[in-house]
Amino acid sequence: MNRMSKSSVRSAVNKSRKPVMGGREVVKVATVQQPSVYLDREGCVQRACELIHEAAANGAELVAFPEVWLAGYPYWSEGWEAETERWIQGRVRFRDAAVTVPSEDTEAIGRAARDANVVVVLGCNELDSRPEADAIYNSLLFFDRDGSLLGSHRKLVPTAVERQFWGRGDEADLQLVFETDIGRIGGLCCGEHTMTLARALAMSQGEDFHIAAFPGAFSLKGKRLQEFETDGTFMGQALSRAHAIEAGAFVLLTCGYTEEDDIPEDFVWKGQDNMNISWARGGSTIIGPLGVPLAGPSLEPGIVYAECHAWMIKAHNAILDTCGHYARPDLLRLMVKAEAGWQRTGTPRFSELPRDGLLRAAERHDVDGDVVVEVAAGMDERSAASSGQSIRA
Repeated sequence: MNRMSKSSVRSAVNKSRKPVMGGREVVKVATVQQPSVYLDREGCVQRACELIHEAAANGAELVAFPEVWLAGYPYWSEGWEAETERWIQGRVRFRDAAVTVPSEDTEAIGRAARDANVVVVLGCNELDSRPEADAIYNSLLFFDRDGSLLGSHRKLVPTAVERQFWGRGDEADLQLVFETDIGRIGGLCCGEHTMTLARALAMSQGEDFHIAAFPGAFSLKGKRLQEFETDGTFMGQALSRAHAIEAGAFVLLTCGYTEEDDIPEDFVWKGQDNMNISWARGGSTIIGPLGVPLAGPSLEPGIVYAECHAWMIKAHNAILDTCGHYARPDLLRLMVKAEAGWQRTGTPRFSELPRDGLLRAAERHDVDGDVVVEVAAGMDERSAASSGQSIRA
């Protein structure tokens, strides 16, 4: 067998590059701003499937739901002074409304995604599936258009009183971005967007679309700690627009919508002073890579749609390519905990790959090893020249 020439290796490398948004010029996306069937797992799954089909019928290819939409955000708070019977009933109902992954519930969502031919990102209360554990997590589930579950992300740090309800994600939840035929899709939950390094990790994994899942649009400066924002003080807007600019990605800021009638009459905390749903009135916005809203913010129940164009990402990255020509990996690097220990994020520069590893790979594919090493070094030199950086020996 003839060994590949230097030009053939370069050609193979170039062909392997993934285009923006999977090579699509435009993708229509949707964020669901409809009430869930509160703390009713089966009813919530059914409604989710209906909304997935509705969004698809209107041309959407990516459908995103708010934080723990399935089957409801814990809008109540608890303390040692809580009435025991109310606490028990509330906790049991919260636990029974959580989903395990995988399960018949997730299979139903997957079938809806497959039948509607859309990618779905769904926030849920996830019950640990291990027989010895009963922890509940705030999770995002990612379904491909063929119905398969691409993966999930558990919120790394539940915020403030949320720690009464949810466990914390671990290193298994650091895969934040999943590849689909419409592009690379990632997401974080609410307060995680204040975790600068978590957002940097999502960027390093290469997002075309980012789901920013929130339970509502809230202000933290009113008479009550959380009140519906009416004057632009909702931190989710600022954080989502900043992430769009920094990541060069489309951000689907998807916010929960819940009214008093959506809370079951027999729910023990309904009408109590410690239950506050006043700030769950939407605010969903679809934001372009330059931080400019393409749709929303919406304050009415419904589904928010927008068309996302690949040229917007390409034009943005010509100015601010955060993980590319605007990065300084020779000065700044993000380290992430993995099973093998602490590792650098992002795709390593070719010059960082061990020479013996390159030679073994070349031998396995019947390629001239010296050519592979030379091409790898040359690609680093071209990259450095385009970004104004120097290669140190």
